Amino acid sequence: MLDTITVRHMPFEFADEIDPVFMDGDHKQSFAFIAGSLLLPHLEPYLIRSMKAAEKHVTDPVVLEDLKKFSSQEGQHYQMHKKFNETIRRSGFPELEALEKELSDDYNRFTKTKSLRFNLAYAEGFEALTMNAVKHMMEPNGFGDNLPVFMQMVEWHFVEELEHRTVAFDVYDHVCGGYFYRLIVGMWAQWHFTSWIRRATKYMLKVNPQPKPQIKKGTDELAKAMKAVPSIKSASVGKLMPGLLRIYLPNYTPHDVKISPGIQVLADKYTAMAIKTA
Repeated sequence: MLDTITVRHMPFEFADEIDPVFMDGDHKQSFAFIAGSLLLPHLEPYLIRSMKAAEKHVTDPVVLEDLKKFSSQEGQHYQMHKKFNETIRRSGFPELEALEKELSDDYNRFTKTKSLRFNLAYAEGFEALTMNAVKHMMEPNGFGDNLPVFMQMVEWHFVEELEHRTVAFDVYDHVCGGYFYRLIVGMWAQWHFTSWIRRATKYMLKVNPQPKPQIKKGTDELAKAMKAVPSIKSASVGKLMPGLLRIYLPNYTPHDVKISPGIQVLADKYTAMAIKTA
């Protein structure tokens, strides 16, 4: 199931103010998610640049078509997260700008100085880890009904991550190949971006270590997302470990990863919600 990549332009809009502690007073989980969102407008353009650089080396028309749709989906993702992140920045974390610049500089440096093989292996390392985490959090049927806009954005993004789960692997394998190189660079990539998320989370916890006495204006809709939080919080390292170990095996391929039928239902739902599709 879920073998078609659909590029969806979504109509999501966010409240002017969002309490960054949106997971029922759980600062660490809330800020870790925000850090992940802040990562994406820097990482996903890097993934797109890497795929663009690989295009001229791709001779398989199916891989090439999937590469282009992957890039289009990622483009929609980071633009939507930029909108969300602008709202979050109003909550008052002034040093996040410097942290984001450091991250952006890293990805620009990788594009300019690293080999295409490195950049494609990094992309696959990111996609393999996130695919496993998203699959664990989403199945069998996503986050539930009557989600606020914020959680709909997350669910839409996660559905599309599962749709294009094979692309980075296929492009790397087609253009470069090599298990041990993919393993080493992929694991380093996972350390690189998760370390940044941890640093950003730690900084936000330092700035805002205590629950707020009341929810700010505009956060009532977001507070409704609490019903979905158990699905997000259940993605512990222990529960993810079987899937994580699988992605490091020599015979791993995301083509063997089965997605539950309920995720296809969600994909159809977001296709119907989209402003336009391709």
